[in-house]
Amino acid sequence: MPSYKYRVIFENGKIGRGKIMALNKSHAIESLKKENIQPITIKRMKEVKKKYRRIDYARLARRNKNNNPSGRQRKNKENIDFSKLTFKDLSKLDIHPFARVNEKDIISFVNNFYILKKAKFNNIQALQAVYQGIENPTFKDVIEDVLIGVQAGEKLHITMENYPKIFPPMFTNFIRVGEDSGTLDTALLHARDYVESSMALKKKIRKAVIPRILQFVGINAAMIVAVIVGVPILEQVYDMFDSSQQIPAATMAVLNFSNWLLANWVWLIAVIGLIVGLFLVYINTPRGKFNWDKFLLTFPVLGPLMNNITVNKFFQAMLLNLRNGMRIQEALEISKSVTNNYYFLSVIESAKAASLAGESWLGPFEEKKLFKPMVSQMVGIGMKTDLADMMEKVNEYIEMEIDESVARFVKVLPDVTYLFVGIALIIFVVAIVVPVINVYMGGFIDMPT
Repeated sequence: MPSYKYRVIFENGKIGRGKIMALNKSHAIESLKKENIQPITIKRMKEVKKKYRRIDYARLARRNKNNNPSGRQRKNKENIDFSKLTFKDLSKLDIHPFARVNEKDIISFVNNFYILKKAKFNNIQALQAVYQGIENPTFKDVIEDVLIGVQAGEKLHITMENYPKIFPPMFTNFIRVGEDSGTLDTALLHARDYVESSMALKKKIRKAVIPRILQFVGINAAMIVAVIVGVPILEQVYDMFDSSQQIPAATMAVLNFSNWLLANWVWLIAVIGLIVGLFLVYINTPRGKFNWDKFLLTFPVLGPLMNNITVNKFFQAMLLNLRNGMRIQEALEISKSVTNNYYFLSVIESAKAASLAGESWLGPFEEKKLFKPMVSQMVGIGMKTDLADMMEKVNEYIEMEIDESVARFVKVLPDVTYLFVGIALIIFVVAIVVPVINVYMGGFIDMPT
């Protein structure tokens, strides 16, 4: 939530200054008036993202000798001269370049942490106990840094936010709400369920996509080999049989194309690389990122699936925040953290503005067609009855939509692959197999008896 600094003149003529957190400038003025403060100037402060810094390991070890979980000496960690290391020194270093943190590591951590919290352990004690049982060295280093941050007085979710690739925004949002409401054990269960559902969805999509991608790559590789190698050999076959037939037009077209590839493959790769580079530069600009994110949510087949996943995350965050007693504006502001899609974020901002103006916050989502009519109707009814309970039912409906979207995607993907296979086979038969058969049969016919 943004912060504002203000100046005020008291009755005695003295000037006072202060700071306040508010959704916007109007909200800040309204909050000050409720406290009988009439500001003469109010200005939004520049938001600086808080970055977690490592504290002095040596000082921490001296201060908390009994609480050091690793027992490793990290005093001179930042003063190592790597240029003077020998192979013997390298063999002693605890380096694991290929160890990565996966969903199973996170689920195991959450389960153990939840059990200890239910046993009335505080966060530091629970993290120390869980740390001892972690086998993944990369994840162990992450949890050690989280523990150090908590020991230094930081909240658990703030230290986890320094590792967004391991603890996604939705995960840390669950932890944040649990810490603020005093129900961290319940929030851990929600976070675990979220990781499990995300893992199951990724596994289902990978199972459908990876074999098709391998097939597509294999087909293209075979076609390139056939064009570059097979067609020139076919020309030699015509000369060997001294055939009076001319090479068919289709085969000549493929032959010319193969010769062009052999002569210009460097330029072709350079042009493709340039196009890819320009595309990457474009989508890293604000306008390009916005247009690309809009395309991802709207293009056929895969677009509805990505939209349903984004909406599902958004509603899960909204449900959690509303049950924590937040207003719609606050819930919308915090729920932004679950996605980095610029197009979806712009609609959330429009929804916040509509809500502050006294209009329905559903309007922007309906206008941009990010919510299906069924979802809009259910949420609209929930706003008149119990929004939190209706949100839960909406989430169930969206999860069913995600399953159906995945099923449609899995069904369409083989058809697309088979289309490429069919085109490749037709080209191969028409351009190579048929001329070879004609030459072979013609050779027998032209042979003297």
